[in-house]
Amino acid sequence: MPFQKLWLPLVISLEVILVTIYAGSIHFTGGKPFPAFDVDGLRTIPSMLQATQLFLLGALPLGMWVTYQNPQVPPSRMLLAIASLFFLYAAVDETFKLNQIFKQHHLWRLIYITIGISMPILFRRDFMRMGRMHPQAAKLIIIGIIVFMTGAFGLEIFRTYVEQPYWYQLFGRWKFYQVDSIRTAIEEFGEMCGESLVLAGMISMAQKRLEKISS
Repeated sequence: MPFQKLWLPLVISLEVILVTIYAGSIHFTGGKPFPAFDVDGLRTIPSMLQATQLFLLGALPLGMWVTYQNPQVPPSRMLLAIASLFFLYAAVDETFKLNQIFKQHHLWRLIYITIGISMPILFRRDFMRMGRMHPQAAKLIIIGIIVFMTGAFGLEIFRTYVEQPYWYQLFGRWKFYQVDSIRTAIEEFGEMCGESLVLAGMISMAQKRLEKISS
């Protein structure tokens, strides 16, 4: 099996291992994760993996923007530029944990939700053309976005509106950190796995785009 087909399951397997070590270390130590595997820590192994994924997600559209030649082959130059800036900002955010600074003001959520909602609306023609020309890549990207959104926002909503207010009714026999560590592990896995799927879709799309441009 060629490496380009093997890297995705390998990376996802690594992500499963990292979040399992994180959750297991919290149970083992009684509430504190191993520092190198803290998913919320600054420049830990999971954090740097996620920052690398986001950097690659920003570098790919930047590379396509620089080599842009044929306007008939989606995505458009504007979409490439905005996607590159968005993911490169997210990489810096993950590296330096800017979201922890703005978390109390919910500014980080507002930034990501605004961009996430506006891009499919503003560039709907681009996305429709990409879906027709690159159906397999588009499926990977859409699945990745759904997985990411479920992890990043769905489980945060679960924590705020279910886990915390109904703690004793649902998890009375468990300590809070035990359940929350599992929720956090699933949340972080959803984010990393979603990014990996989007990255795989973007790599496939970039390859197909280069083939169409050169043909």
